[in-house]
Amino acid sequence: MSNSFNELVINYHVTEVCNYSCKFCYAKWDRPNEIHAQGKDAELMLEKLAAYFFDENTHQVKATFPYKSVRINFAGGEPLILKERFSQLILKAKELGFNLSLITNGHYLTNEFINHYGSLFSMIGISFDSQSVDGRKNIGRIDRKGGSFDEVDLINTVNRLRKVNPTISIKVNTVVNSLNYQESFVELIAQICPDKWKVFQVLPVLNKQLLVTDKQFSDFVDNHQELSEVMVVEDNDAMTNSYLMINPEGRFYQNSTTQSGYQYGELILDVSVDQALKICEIDWEIFSSRYKKSTVMNVLELISDREYQFKQNQSLSLLSQGELA
Repeated sequence: MSNSFNELVINYHVTEVCNYSCKFCYAKWDRPNEIHAQGKDAELMLEKLAAYFFDENTHQVKATFPYKSVRINFAGGEPLILKERFSQLILKAKELGFNLSLITNGHYLTNEFINHYGSLFSMIGISFDSQSVDGRKNIGRIDRKGGSFDEVDLINTVNRLRKVNPTISIKVNTVVNSLNYQESFVELIAQICPDKWKVFQVLPVLNKQLLVTDKQFSDFVDNHQELSEVMVVEDNDAMTNSYLMINPEGRFYQNSTTQSGYQYGELILDVSVDQALKICEIDWEIFSSRYKKSTVMNVLELISDREYQFKQNQSLSLLSQGELA
């Protein structure tokens, strides 16, 4: 890749713990020894990652992605369930020079948290799968007290984030499954007007609950084409071996292509970052083909094979018409 990109994203699943129990959740690691609970080990890991990814010397990642900055995308489980410990980690990551983003179910994304820390994030993504109470309940997006994050909460939270941090990028994540594939999100997404609405096909990594057929997923996408300016589609193929991810134990990991579950690298604190990455057998050339430069934030973002091929064909068509230099 000859073009430079402003930002490379590392997804750090900081905890497996969550207040919801979504049936299709893939964030399961059999309750590992979560590194955030091991003294300052999480901070040491972040320091090691910073030393590696901010090194100007050539290494295997930067050779493929000539990025200028690195973003830690905190995910879970539910990161905000860690409360003060999570606040310590985001402050440490910011101090080290990482850009910050967060994926959350929104339940603990309170006004207090937003007021204190909202300005630190360049992006916050909120997972939202159903506008129906019964839908959220049957999916498992409900806590032990029967509470769930509904569409009103979503709208109010997004408004608060934009008030505190006018430059923040808002993303909404929706997992299309057998309980919501017939829902229309057109009105809700149009009202929120996120920078990105990421639509996932439920992924059978750890179980086969609530799966949809490719046809059902495709129909859902087709029914929301008027949101194509913000909708980013990810089917099963696009989500296999396509993310740079760290599990709560502090290991790089990938979805396995040969069996159920994941394949893991060694503990990042125990070996070099190159070695930790190597164990995952990431093909960086294939990895790079999954990404594009975002017109919103000028960062590397995952795209599906379908979108990648569409963009390639579109570019070839424009070139043939003399519309691209």
